[in-house]
Amino acid sequence: MIIKKITLKNFRQFKGEQIIEFSQDTEKNITLILGDNTSGKTTLLQAFLWAFYGTANFKSKDSLLNAAVSEEILTRNGNSEVSVRIELEHEGMFYNIVRSQKFSVKENYVISDPNPSLSLSTKKNGQTIQFKSLHLQNKLEEILPKDLSIYFLYDTERFGNITSKSDVTKSVKSILGLTVLDNLIKHLGSTGRSGTVLNKFSSNISNEGDNRAEIALRKIEEAEYKLEELTKRISQNRTEQSHFQEVIVNTRAILHGLENVSKLQKEKEDKEKQVEEQKNLLSSSMEDYRAFLKSSTFSFVGHNLCRNAIEELTNAKLDKKSIQGMNAIAIKDIIERRVCVCGTIIEKDSVAHKNLVEEMRFLPPQSIGTLINNFKQQAETHLSYAENYFMSLDSHYKRIVTHNMSIGDLLDEINYINTEISGEDSVKKHQDDLLTAEKKLDSLQENLEDLNRKYGELQKEIKDQIDIHEMSIQSSTKNNEILLYLKYAENILTWVKSRRDNREYEIKNQLESKVNYYFKKMYHGKRKVIIDDKFRVNLITTDLSNELHTDESQGLETVKNFAFISGLVDLAKQKLSDSYEKDAEAYPLILDAPFSNADEKHVKNISEVLPNVANQLILIVMAKDWNYAKNSLQSRVGKEYILSKHSEVYTSVTGGDMSV
Repeated sequence: MIIKKITLKNFRQFKGEQIIEFSQDTEKNITLILGDNTSGKTTLLQAFLWAFYGTANFKSKDSLLNAAVSEEILTRNGNSEVSVRIELEHEGMFYNIVRSQKFSVKENYVISDPNPSLSLSTKKNGQTIQFKSLHLQNKLEEILPKDLSIYFLYDTERFGNITSKSDVTKSVKSILGLTVLDNLIKHLGSTGRSGTVLNKFSSNISNEGDNRAEIALRKIEEAEYKLEELTKRISQNRTEQSHFQEVIVNTRAILHGLENVSKLQKEKEDKEKQVEEQKNLLSSSMEDYRAFLKSSTFSFVGHNLCRNAIEELTNAKLDKKSIQGMNAIAIKDIIERRVCVCGTIIEKDSVAHKNLVEEMRFLPPQSIGTLINNFKQQAETHLSYAENYFMSLDSHYKRIVTHNMSIGDLLDEINYINTEISGEDSVKKHQDDLLTAEKKLDSLQENLEDLNRKYGELQKEIKDQIDIHEMSIQSSTKNNEILLYLKYAENILTWVKSRRDNREYEIKNQLESKVNYYFKKMYHGKRKVIIDDKFRVNLITTDLSNELHTDESQGLETVKNFAFISGLVDLAKQKLSDSYEKDAEAYPLILDAPFSNADEKHVKNISEVLPNVANQLILIVMAKDWNYAKNSLQSRVGKEYILSKHSEVYTSVTGGDMSV
């Protein structure tokens, strides 16, 4: 976006029509607007906000209409108008924005028209095209989304720490083009969300004659609703975890700084790491124990049975005369053949014949003793295997007991250290805060694990019901085409989500790198920037052995904000060449009082960065603040204006092109 001109008419101090044309020179890309306090610097910035969004952030509640003009129309019972016109170029198109509000006299009071007027036009093929009123505000949001205005229409004295505001995630994603993927995910939606692609395809599938499909579809919708609610709870849980993790980090940093507890605190943290290691080993040992227990259920259940059976059979009176493996049928066959396998002739009533007949008494099926002997031998074999199994099982169990004992001992030692640290009057409050935060974090972690378990169960239920639904309707030929489209849409959704997550991770790292690059150029000290997953920015000192979060002065906050904006603008320009982020757009920087909270050295550093980052830089500053930046920026100034204050209610704009 390039802003060409702004025209103010009777807007607050700017009586009559005041015009500022902005530099569009790529080399001399700075428009300088100088003004003293109360001359209208902030009013000028607010004029942009009012033109775009119909809102202005003034400390006083005075009317937008110039006070002198208001007095004039009250005297003559007339009427007047406030308007702001902005001419700009965006994505290769020219736009003309005009917002106006009429004022008239009623019962000796000047009142405003409750319905301000807004018009937006563009030019195409030499023809002026007016946008319909229904689409005006949406189009302005497309040109400069309101969430982004805080970064490009920047009031140093009013906006404070922009990098920690709640909407920073949405704003950064919009600037860097990530909302394209988010909007596509919302558009594809789910089968249970009305109006989405997946829902439309799913709704068009015929379920006639198949009640199971209707029931499955209803269960899918219910489960997806629960899944959405569960996702919100998980997100809230993680936000709370981040908060308490930050409390723990900061509190531990304070405790580390106290000499008399530093050693104890370090010992406690080492033991906490050991507890986590033992918990991991315990979890692994329990998994091994369960797996080994399942590997031979018979040995676990039959161990005592086999041992008791052997004791009973050992005391039983069993004959030992049978030949192992021999049975009565084999003996009978030998007698009938009248010759033994060894070649002996078997004659009736011979000694051999009598011995074979006698032996048949001890062989199955005639002899239960032989069967019992065989059973006993099998029981002894099973018992031997079971005893080896129990020895191994006992070894697994002892490992579990050992880890549990180690965890208990470590926790006792940690509690003892907590008592020792809490006994120190100087750190008792910090230690209590740390213990409270640690307990809360543990509770949140347990709750998160439960939520994740329920999340997995719901995902499985949805998958199961989708399978039931698809099986119930796949026989219908008229559904085949819709099912194919549905499958394509689901695959596209999976790809887009993966793409979005990967891009967010990549861009977060790229943004952190660029912000650190500009922060080092602007700041004279040993600190660095850390950007979290919500794109919030924190500063940590690198001048100690442990990196710590520290408090920020107004000056340091200003430097951090400008480093963040510079990194953001630079990365946005880079994204313009990325085929996936077509919506990324380079914006101008309009800065009110940018140097008021920074010292001379920081002003110089900031001045050397900003004009090289932004395509167009508009500075609204006091003359005394400009003196610090003048040497660095004067050669880059393409247009210069002065806000001349004639009275409390009248400021005029003078100036324009700079001489080469």
